[in-house]
Amino acid sequence: MDGRTETLRVRGKRMKISIINGCLITADKNGTRLRGRVYVDGEKIVYAGADEGAPEFAAERVIDADGGIIAPGFIDAHTHVPMTLFRGYADDMPLMDWLQNKIWPAEEKLTEEAVYWGTMLAIAELVSGGVTCFSDMYNFCGAIAKAAEESGIRALIASAVIDIDGNGDKRLRDAEELYESLKGNGRVRAAVGPHAEYTVSPEMFIKVRDLAQRLGMRVHVHVSETQGEHEQCLKRHGKTPIALMESLGLLDVPVMAAHCVYVEDADIEIMAKKGVSALSCPGSNLKLGSGVAPVAKMLEKGVNVCCATDGAASNNNLSMAEEMTLLALLQKGVNRNPSLVPADTAFRTATINGAKALGIDGITGSLEAGKQADIIIINAKGFRYCPKTDLLNHLVYSGSDSDVTLTMTGGKILYENGQITFADPEEIKSKAEEFSSKITGC
Repeated sequence: MDGRTETLRVRGKRMKISIINGCLITADKNGTRLRGRVYVDGEKIVYAGADEGAPEFAAERVIDADGGIIAPGFIDAHTHVPMTLFRGYADDMPLMDWLQNKIWPAEEKLTEEAVYWGTMLAIAELVSGGVTCFSDMYNFCGAIAKAAEESGIRALIASAVIDIDGNGDKRLRDAEELYESLKGNGRVRAAVGPHAEYTVSPEMFIKVRDLAQRLGMRVHVHVSETQGEHEQCLKRHGKTPIALMESLGLLDVPVMAAHCVYVEDADIEIMAKKGVSALSCPGSNLKLGSGVAPVAKMLEKGVNVCCATDGAASNNNLSMAEEMTLLALLQKGVNRNPSLVPADTAFRTATINGAKALGIDGITGSLEAGKQADIIIINAKGFRYCPKTDLLNHLVYSGSDSDVTLTMTGGKILYENGQITFADPEEIKSKAEEFSSKITGC
């Protein structure tokens, strides 16, 4: 039986799997790294540790990591998955020009079916790069949830709320309906996404806060992405976006703040005090010319910083390996301090920190017995990993999506040896091309 047939055989089937002969990079609280193995029983990890002293385990399938890295899957803490349909459509433009003249007009033409296929394209790309979970903010969230559910990936989906056009209350109802439709689904969950200070009124932020408090939802919001956005908020309200949100009580619920490029020292203190997670998107912020977030300073002050890709229309890929590298290197370069954001810290921003931001660090984000089997295997036989002085350093500073050989979410293999297991990749690409062409005219 060839590898592709064997992969399809386990499609949708959880089983007892033993992953052996690897270097475990666990992202646990001790930063444990060791040669060892992982046992998976159904959805969960039942053992993650050294070969010596490992219990007996009657595996239905044994996967040989072949000396590679066994790690928790990456968590893309901020993205807009349907925007794969706009990849390459609006490049080399500043954010507001990009939004107002290209993206928002194109989004007016979106449909449920277009969003579904754009999401499927994104998920295929994400899992091929080792992502086992993503956090999204967009519209047509039912279609995003459908694709996530069908594929097997883990997701937190925030229904976007904008009220500058007078439709804020309807969008808030949409967010509540999304929550109700996903209630009880442990893998695909709902959040509420007030877009940003410049598209959401103070009154709507209060309504969002009340909804989040009533239903126990997380809030996903763009914060201080550009200097212009930050300064305009100061002119409108006499406060920074973070200070405004604090004054409105929004930060009294769990908040995930995307970008945070221009947050000030006082903002960082507020974020640390209120437990706000910062979702840093270095690639997108560079490409749009927005700037570089003060990640090192936020980490120093105790803010939970996570790594993220943003959407494929502004990145233009969904590579967490690339974002992890950029996040670390930018902080070293901008601050002229090579000790900032070491490899272990960068890796944690892409794994356990993301899980904490999403409120799921008790079940995923690290390789530990009892947690969900959200696991990736990374081939370490390439030139970039030789000599094997420190595999974690190699992963962060020279790794690539192409090194990922297996991605598993909740014990279900979604990607193995170059193949996704949940859909026909040619159909995904064909449908994405079709809908992108209809919308963009390209």
